Amino acid sequence: MTLLVLDTSVVFKWCRQPSEEPLVPQALVLLDQYLNGEIEIHVPDLLFYELGNTIKQKNDLLQGNAETILRDVFALGLTVHTLESTVATSTLRMALRYDVTFYDVTFVALAESIRCNLITADRKLHQKLRTLPFVRFLGDVDIPA
Repeated sequence: MTLLVLDTSVVFKWCRQPSEEPLVPQALVLLDQYLNGEIEIHVPDLLFYELGNTIKQKNDLLQGNAETILRDVFALGLTVHTLESTVATSTLRMALRYDVTFYDVTFVALAESIRCNLITADRKLHQKLRTLPFVRFLGDVDIPA
């Protein structure tokens, strides 16, 4: 089974309609693949903090469904990892090397530690990390529908 780490920029797209912002269809294909048991999604527990904050900031776009959305993502049963010392050290090293926030590279370090790809919808993050072959931009990933 294919393992993937998805960052918050991808998971948040599950809450949006395809007409509302780019890359929603691609993100929804990943969700469908997960629900059908075709892929396994791993995330750091940080995802829920970032997702909660993003939902708060964009609540006006979510038509009052903020709490339901957060509960629904928890209910998916994604494989959640807490930050461990070795991953934290790797995260800090990457943050310093690539001049990216510790928060953002937490997802990258997790993907590296479990030896899988990270999918992000954050083009700026992808550009900063473009030398890492396992960091993939959602819009560039060939996702069979």
